[in-house]
This record gives sequence, C-alpha cells and structure tokens, in this order.
Amino acid sequence: MKSGSSGGWDRRLILPFVLFVITSIYLATALQITAQFDEGLVGPSFVPVVASILMYVALAFVVLGMRNETDTGEREKLNLVAPIKVVVVTAIYILAFKPLGYPVSTFLYVFALLYIFGLENTGLIKRLVYTAAITAVFYGLFAVIFQVRLPLFDTDFWGMF
Repeated sequence: MKSGSSGGWDRRLILPFVLFVITSIYLATALQITAQFDEGLVGPSFVPVVASILMYVALAFVVLGMRNETDTGEREKLNLVAPIKVVVVTAIYILAFKPLGYPVSTFLYVFALLYIFGLENTGLIKRLVYTAAITAVFYGLFAVIFQVRLPLFDTDFWGMF
C-alpha cells in the first residue's frame, strides 16, 4: 500500500508487519513443543497455537480496515502515549508479580489498564468493582480451571525488609 503524499509504504503497516513476524516466530516455537505424554487435542502447544491463529485473524482485520479507509490527505498524528503507558505498566506488573503475588499485582495492573483505556470517567467505585471482577475471573480461570499455581504473596521477599 502506498502512502498518499510520500510515495513510500504506508507507515501504518509497520506495526502489523512486526506483530505478524513476532506471531510467526511464536507459532513456530509453539509447534516445536512436545508433550511428555499423549494429551489428545489439548496439549502444551494448544493455547499458543490458538492465540497465534487469533492474532493472525486480528491482524487481517486491521490491515483490511486500513485498506478500506479512504485517504483524505490529512492523516491523524501518531499518538504513542497510551501504548507506551501500557508497556510501562506491563513491565511493572511483571516485576511486581512474584513479590506482591497474583491478587495484588493483577488488581493494580488491571486498575491501571482500565484507567489508561479511558474508564477513569466512570468513577472510582465502578472501576474498583470492574477491577476486582476481572482479577477474580482470571484467578478462577487460571487457578481453578487450568490448575496453574499462582503466587499469593512472597513472604521470603518481604521478610528481608
């Protein structure tokens, strides 16, 4: 796709292309995972393969949506503030996950994401309720259904203070 005035490639395709490459690498790696015993259809590579397929579908919608847009000549300026905030908050979440445990770190992470994505206008109580519900649903999904042992609180880490 050509950009309207510069005659080069449309810069909006850079991120979908990078995500396509990363997803392809992720899928190739997921397909190399071998099960230690026969688990049927849902083995260790099942979720990564499904996630990759969903990512390909989402990328197709994004690229097709870009293609269907009419070029009005005046494009929106690229605003990277929200994506940078998400990356920073995610990095903090990763660092805080073990010492704070799943409930506290995930609650704070979801709360921050809801604020970044514009739920700040709904009021503090409503955002706290949404955050608690999302945290509980994902805890139930991972701890109960998938039986993943999630850290609750790292007493060794906090014992050193």
